[in-house]
Amino acid sequence: MKRAVRSYISFTRNERIGMVCLSALIIILLAVRITMVYYVHPKHNAEEEQKLRAAWEVFKRSQPKPISDSVRNEQSTYADKTSEDDAPLPSIININTSDSETLVRLKGIGPAMAHKILAYRKKHLFKKVDELLDVQSIPKGTFDVVKKHLAVDSSKSSE
Repeated sequence: MKRAVRSYISFTRNERIGMVCLSALIIILLAVRITMVYYVHPKHNAEEEQKLRAAWEVFKRSQPKPISDSVRNEQSTYADKTSEDDAPLPSIININTSDSETLVRLKGIGPAMAHKILAYRKKHLFKKVDELLDVQSIPKGTFDVVKKHLAVDSSKSSE
């Protein structure tokens, strides 16, 4: 009988370890709860709260206001247009005498494409404006935009 009661009331080693861990956890949580009242309560930290609010206001004022995508795109487009408009285009550019800087001023022609045009011109001079389509990687759309500014006549100068 004693043995039956003892086996009914006694705990195994794993059960004792579990109870000790749970007891330690409860004690730690109670200690945190008791000490947390002092640190969280606003009447104890009014001074720190004022400092944090002042720092937050300074931070909010220092951040730039968000810009919508449409305004951002308009600004970048405007910046691109002003850089293109810095150097006015001549009315007609002679492909056979123009340099890369003059070609780059044309809309749709970048430095790489201007270099390809000059390399093609070194091999053989242009006889017609339409031969510009023979230059590698010049799209038809770009050609249609720039062809009104181009000529192959040797009597026209590039500037």
